[in-house]
Amino acid sequence: MVDQARRFRFGVNPHGGQDVAAWTAVARKAEDLGYATLLVPDHLNPQLAPFTALAVAASATTTLRIGTQVLSNELREPVVAAKELASLDLLSGGRLDWGMGAGWLPNDFAAVGVERPPSVRVDRLVESIEVMRALFSGEPVHHRGEHYRVDLDAGTPRPIQRPHPPLLIGAAQRRLLTFAGRVADIVSISPGLAARAFGSFPPAMSVEENTDRQVGWVCEGAGDRFGDVELSVVAMPARVTNRPDEAAEQVAPHMGVTADEARRSVHALLGPVDQLCDTLIARRERWGISNIVVPWQHAEAFAPVVARLAGT
Repeated sequence: MVDQARRFRFGVNPHGGQDVAAWTAVARKAEDLGYATLLVPDHLNPQLAPFTALAVAASATTTLRIGTQVLSNELREPVVAAKELASLDLLSGGRLDWGMGAGWLPNDFAAVGVERPPSVRVDRLVESIEVMRALFSGEPVHHRGEHYRVDLDAGTPRPIQRPHPPLLIGAAQRRLLTFAGRVADIVSISPGLAARAFGSFPPAMSVEENTDRQVGWVCEGAGDRFGDVELSVVAMPARVTNRPDEAAEQVAPHMGVTADEARRSVHALLGPVDQLCDTLIARRERWGISNIVVPWQHAEAFAPVVARLAGT
């Protein structure tokens, strides 16, 4: 029997700005196709703002979960963000996934005049999550930290999901993956630089070795609760195709890997439906990865995989 935390769930990740009719159609279609969650990123490039977009998506659907993949902590103040998220959870009837990340896109930082090294961004994220978890309790919060100060008699409104909406943390490196293993309900594992060519630096390990290492860091942080942590990846690219070798050749340069490693990477899904199902089952058996997010443009083609595996 498959552990409930390891049952397959599938999400979609739409980008770009759309009018209200197109956006509500995306949300309804995702629900109709059997996807569990609609996840909106948080960048300052051309796209909808996550809180507003998710509120509209929730109002257009009945069972589809909504979430952030992920909120950029550098663009968000935790007291205000917690209020927005709690309001979304309340008004969606408890359908929110709370996704957080330290931020990574240089254009976002330049746009708001933020220049902090990665280690400081991680420090701020860890403290911000501590603050937000306290706010979701509905109890008084008097926090004096290195980066944030908070004085509130209560964080309001209280989210429906207790003690808070499921926390998703997106990460690639050891410190944040270990932290995510310790506190998150869902850990979204991003591609690690060690398995990719980066500038003049060749890969230091295979894609499988890198995933072994990243999942090991999550396990290190989680300890006895590792079985309750849902492991997730964004499959970008995700292509249903009868020509997987050709697709791998096309995407490999963008991933910084060889075509062979593109086929084997947990962050790529290339092949016909039967092969993709077998691949996902094999990856779950090896690493426990069961939450798969695909780009919206491939969601309809990928729907037969969702129909076959979701909930199993």
